[in-house]
This record gives sequence, C-alpha cells and structure tokens, in this order.
Amino acid sequence: MRAKFKSAFLLLTMASASSTASAQARPEPPWWGNLNVASRHFSGERDFLNPGESFNEFNPGLGVEVQWQPRHAVAVGYYLNSVEEDSLYALYHYTPLQLGRHVRVGVMVGVITGYPGYNDGGIAPGGGFIAKVEGQRWGVNLIYLPEISNVTPNTLGLQVKRRFGP
Repeated sequence: MRAKFKSAFLLLTMASASSTASAQARPEPPWWGNLNVASRHFSGERDFLNPGESFNEFNPGLGVEVQWQPRHAVAVGYYLNSVEEDSLYALYHYTPLQLGRHVRVGVMVGVITGYPGYNDGGIAPGGGFIAKVEGQRWGVNLIYLPEISNVTPNTLGLQVKRRFGP
C-alpha cells in the first residue's frame, strides 16, 4: 500500500510541476487601456467637408486592447471622431513585422461607426496600418488610415496606452 501511495504522490507531484511549468510558459495575455488622443489629416478639408467646416483633430476616447499572441490583438473602444461625432470601433490587429525590441508593425481590420458620409454613420468596415511601440507599462499606437475617396483623407492617429496587471 505504501508503494502505491508513494507512486501516486510521485505522479501527482510530477503532474503539478508539469502544469505549473505549462502555466508559466503561457502567461496571461497583456491587456492595455487605450487613450485616444489626436489625429492629423493630410488632404484639403474642402475635398471632404462642407464649406466652412474643418476636421476636429483632438479625438478623446477610451478603449481596451488585448494581445493574446505577440502578433495578434483585438481592440474595442469609443472616441470623438474628426467630424465631431461619437464613434465605436472593434478591430483586429495583425502585426507580423517586429522592428527592434519594442516596435511591431502591421494592419488592423474591423468595424467602426459614427461617420455620416460613410454608411450613414452606421456600422461600416474599417482598416488601416498600425505601428505599436510598447514598453513594460506604457506604449503608443500610431495608426495610418488611407484615403477613402469622397469619405476621408489620409489620416494619422495617435493612442497612448497603459498596460494592466503585472
């Protein structure tokens, strides 16, 4: 009976060590809180807005981003867009290109709301390019949105982000 107990104890110890090593090999995915800050538009406002209107380039908002693998993340959030409307977004980030230790570059695709000239402000497809600069706790997302004819000019966006947890 003692031999069976020792064998069972040994098996449980090995299983526990194995699950601990497995959990350490797969840490919790990083969660980031995103603060939408600003945008810069690179075409004439007269091509995209009514006479006398101008783009709002201060775009406050909040979001959350979770990165379940180094190249894959999703982000959801809210911001005041460049035409003074509320926008919601849900985006998938794929960043396969790593530049140095702290920079990843790739694309983002998903849906966005709040642009009256684009699907009447309803849910519409969205996408662009993203560069993520991430330290241990703080980072920034630089977002490039290419021009969509008669809808929006080439635009550069900025988010500041803070990592949650350890």
